[in-house]
Amino acid sequence: MSNHANDAAVIDRRALMRGLDERRQMQLVFGGGKPRIVQPHAILKKGDGTEILQAYQLHGQTEKGSEKGWKHFELAKLSEVDLLPDYFQPRRDFRPQNSASATVIASVRLDGAIKT
Repeated sequence: MSNHANDAAVIDRRALMRGLDERRQMQLVFGGGKPRIVQPHAILKKGDGTEILQAYQLHGQTEKGSEKGWKHFELAKLSEVDLLPDYFQPRRDFRPQNSASATVIASVRLDGAIKT
């Protein structure tokens, strides 16, 4: 379910939501870079309206060279989102919470079995 439109802000939001709901790994392209493999955990909305994907990156290019770890991706800068066949359990160190800087608008399910 990818969208290779000229406008990077136009991505298939349904794929993001499905990835959260089904706990599916995703391949995404951020900021015109190379593909990254992530486990999506939440979508946050900042006070200025900017929406952010909070995900644990398993593989791929980063600006700081750190391949694995927690990353935040501005949705408007995603140019491709593809659901992968691999499922995941939410990470133990994931804590979905609202803060002064952002509100959780969607989150991975923390209980129950993985949907297959």
